Amino acid sequence: MPLAPDIVAGVSRRLVEHAGLELPTWVVEARTLARIAALRVTPEAYVELIATVRGAAELRELVEAVRVGESSLFRHRTQIAALADVVAPALRDRGRRSVRVWSAGCASGEEPYTLALVLSRALPDHTISIVATDVSDDALEAAQRATYPISELADVPTEYRESFTTEGDRIRVRSAITRLVRFERANLLDAVPPRNCDVVWCRNVLIYFSVAARRRAIDRLVSATLPGGFVFVGYSESLREVTELESQRAGDAVFYVKRGDWSVVERTPVPELAPRAKPNPSQPTIARPTPPTGLPIVGRAPSDQAVLVLSGSPLAAEVTNLVGEQLATTGLRRLTIDLDSASMLEDDLAPVLRRACAAARGAGVEIVLRATRTGAKRWVSRHSLDEVSG
Repeated sequence: MPLAPDIVAGVSRRLVEHAGLELPTWVVEARTLARIAALRVTPEAYVELIATVRGAAELRELVEAVRVGESSLFRHRTQIAALADVVAPALRDRGRRSVRVWSAGCASGEEPYTLALVLSRALPDHTISIVATDVSDDALEAAQRATYPISELADVPTEYRESFTTEGDRIRVRSAITRLVRFERANLLDAVPPRNCDVVWCRNVLIYFSVAARRRAIDRLVSATLPGGFVFVGYSESLREVTELESQRAGDAVFYVKRGDWSVVERTPVPELAPRAKPNPSQPTIARPTPPTGLPIVGRAPSDQAVLVLSGSPLAAEVTNLVGEQLATTGLRRLTIDLDSASMLEDDLAPVLRRACAAARGAGVEIVLRATRTGAKRWVSRHSLDEVSG
């Protein structure tokens, strides 16, 4: 049974106040329905509970239920390559012997440990200090354990594997790397950010904020960055409108440099990036569409079914809105999301579809991911989405 709008609005307000999470209505409703069922209380009692001190534990449970939290070692290789091949040499050339990094929204720790591995190898004579923050207590607890399924080792380049030990079916990050990272619980919208960071890494967090919350978060990211420092965000989280930052490209990776002199001494400029190779006219190219990306809803027949076709390079935020609109349709029982027409499926899309499947179950709707093309099938399998749909 759907929740009344005032109940969803009340829960949404608490998520914003407590965790800075401004999520689609259908996500909030699905997770709230599950928590209400688990506690066996009325919706009104639930909203009242999470607004009180005695409901603090339940509010943390709700945050755990709605957060994304998907991560892996050496995820997003193009940005990791830019860090190693462009950012690290620039930092080395500045003559300082310390590097400070903020990993914001670090989830279960794979990202900050990857940063520690890459920077410690690229800058062996430097002191590396990484502050990793997240709003989730469970995620931070897992991060501090520094152990992961052995299957994650497959994504780790050979030259970095010596930094892990094998313990049965799991791997552990060696202490030489873990001691470079300090984990802290912090809300990106409220907590005082670290200062004087050479690198700020905040991927797949901004897409879940409203316009106002996104601006507040960006202000904190920028204020944490030294002039001449580097900011990395998700592929669908452009910061081109932020005047304090200048965008740069290395291959397929885009990152940002904070404007201004990086020190009072003579500035060493960011090295020129090699120009992208000119496309070979004999080879087909994939054009990255600009919004709107054209994600049509294809005929609804029978009346309780719908098909959402993802085409081009669909943006996570747009897919979130489109799926939400469909799940809000009265009488819908089955939603098919067709991935075969997409020319590029980014990793950012996986948590959106995972959330959609969970939300649909709560609403009594079956979601089917259609992936018959080899690339689409591999993408679904890599993100274990074949286990959650249907």
